[in-house]
Amino acid sequence: ATIGPTSEQQPVMQELVDAGFRIMRLNFSHATTEEVELRCTNLLNSDGRHEAVPDRGSKNLRAVLLDTKGPEIRTGKLRNDTSGKETVTLVAGEKITIRTTSNWAEGGSTASDMFVDYKELSKCLEPGMKVLLDDGAVILKVLEIPNDDDVICEIENTSDIRSRAGVNLPGAATELPAMSDKDRVDIKYGLTKDIDYIAISFVQDAEGVDAVRKYVRDVMTELGFDPEYPAPLLISKIESVRGLQNFGEILEASDGIMVARGDLGVEIPIHQIANAQKEMVSACNAVGKPVVVATQMLESMTKNPRPTRAEVADVTNAVYDGADAVMLSGETAKGKYPVESVKTMNDII
Repeated sequence: ATIGPTSEQQPVMQELVDAGFRIMRLNFSHATTEEVELRCTNLLNSDGRHEAVPDRGSKNLRAVLLDTKGPEIRTGKLRNDTSGKETVTLVAGEKITIRTTSNWAEGGSTASDMFVDYKELSKCLEPGMKVLLDDGAVILKVLEIPNDDDVICEIENTSDIRSRAGVNLPGAATELPAMSDKDRVDIKYGLTKDIDYIAISFVQDAEGVDAVRKYVRDVMTELGFDPEYPAPLLISKIESVRGLQNFGEILEASDGIMVARGDLGVEIPIHQIANAQKEMVSACNAVGKPVVVATQMLESMTKNPRPTRAEVADVTNAVYDGADAVMLSGETAKGKYPVESVKTMNDII
C-alpha cells in the first residue's frame, strides 16, 4: 500500500497494519525526505504480528519499498504562467512546433510552440509517430522534423495543457539514463533507512538494472555496510514499449517485476494492457521471480467506500494470473478510505 498524506499519521498507520497490508510503498515522485521520515517512524511504531513469523509476538515486520521518480521528459513553463496553475488550449487540427533549445525552457511555451526538455527528441522520432502530453490527454502526430532542435506536429484532439506536463513517446528509442540525479539522492537516503525493495521506474533494458544494482552496492560500501549485508531487492517497473520489448533481459537482470499499468496504458493501446499483464505475470512465475500488479486496482475507493464490480474482478484476475502482490496507490495515499481499501483488497484476495 502506498502511504501518503491521508495514511501517514500513526493512528491510521496502525489501522492499516491491523487491516493486513504487507509492504509500505514510498513514492519518491511526490514524497519529501521529511514525509518519508515520518512514515518510516510511524510504521516502526505500529504493532502487528506478521503471519509468516507467528513467534515474533507483536513485532512489526512490514517491508518498505522505495519507488523512484525515474528519468522523465516534460514540457516547459507556459508563457505568463506566474502561478503555475495556468493552462493553454491545444486545438485539434492545428500545428504545434516542439522546441528543445534551452531559450524556450522558462516561460516560452504557447499553443503553437512548446518546449520539451529532451535534447535528443528529433533523433528518436520520425513522421507518423505520436507524442503524448499529460498522460495522454493530448495526442500529437509528428509531421516533419526540419532540424535537430524542432519537431513539427499536428494536434489530434482538443485539450488544455499545463506547464511542465509529462511527455510520453510510444515506440521511440530514447536514451534516458537509468537514474536521474534525484533518484541517486533518494536511493542513498533510502539505504540509510534500510529499505527492503527499490522499484526502478521506466526500466528500458538490463543495462539500466545493472547500473542501479552497482550504484546501490557502491553506496552501501560508502555508508559502511558489511559486504555480506543483503542489498535491497530491485523491482523493475515495466511501463514503456521498450520495456516490453526487452522484457526477457530485464526479467533476468531483476529480482522482481512490477506491471505498472499507468504509464504502460499510455504507451501502448489500452486494449493490450490485459494481455501484457498476463504474459509478464506468467513469465515471472515460470522463472520463480515475484511480480506485482499495480495501478487503479481499486481506484474508485479514493472517493467511495466500496469498489466497483469491475475492480473486484480485476484484482481477482490478477490473483488467478499468479501475481505475488497487488498494489494500492492513490487509494491509500490520498483517498478518503485508505483502511477500507486495504480491508477490501485482502477480502478479495
